[in-house]
Amino acid sequence: MSRSPFLLLITGLFLNSVHAGESVMLANPDEKLALKIEASTGTKGGTVTRSGAAGSVSQTVDITRTRLVERTMKPDATGGEVTCRILKDRIVTAVDGKSESTAGPLDGKVATGLRNGAGNWTFTLADQTASGDVVQQLEELAGFENRKWLPGRMVAVGETWNFTPWFIHHSLQRDIPNPQVVGMMKLREIGKAPDGSRQATIDCFIRGGGETKGPDGGGAKAEGGLKGVLIVNLDQPSRMRMDLTGNLETGSEVKAGTTSASLPLTMSVTIEPLGK
Repeated sequence: MSRSPFLLLITGLFLNSVHAGESVMLANPDEKLALKIEASTGTKGGTVTRSGAAGSVSQTVDITRTRLVERTMKPDATGGEVTCRILKDRIVTAVDGKSESTAGPLDGKVATGLRNGAGNWTFTLADQTASGDVVQQLEELAGFENRKWLPGRMVAVGETWNFTPWFIHHSLQRDIPNPQVVGMMKLREIGKAPDGSRQATIDCFIRGGGETKGPDGGGAKAEGGLKGVLIVNLDQPSRMRMDLTGNLETGSEVKAGTTSASLPLTMSVTIEPLGK
């Protein structure tokens, strides 16, 4: 799967002409700021179908995951250290209507982040060695820390820019070893929030997927997309909210049979100053 079809599709969604108008500085928050991050992701009304020698079985799946994280940073001469206290990591799953609530792998844990040689943040657990699914979750946490949603320059209304949604990239790695993920944002308007502060409304579009083949002729594939808005408080840039909806289609094949899933997706992330 090449990158070009994704880029062409995204570009096609933003063919509205850029017009002269108000410009504003759109920069990512100062990494030294302490933040509270609340995130909710899930699927409602998804279907999973398994087929094999005995026939085909389909199930309905609802999954909601909520996280609450307190993020702080201690600067130093080597680039600093980020501490993420995961106050809540909860997963509610319902299969054919039967619901179960469990703690996520990072629930109640503390993760610390340091910069690697490339200047990106990587995370480990503060008091123990990570193993199993915790390793994947720490990679997703790093993907969010390295997000760089905003271009760090003056942007005019109607202007677009590319970004790499690493948090989606790491999520897709559960199904595909090397997924391709691309994203684009467009400044829709500059307006007022309910409290009177200035805010930027930004349209977002993300597309990703990939395919892998196994030595026995089997393999796996995934493809999906998300779109929605990012609201950035221009008077307090550390305050923002992203709301996305979309879908994910996955499939895998082994000697015993095939499994496919069609999952409507929702994602909401709220970031605000810690203690506010």
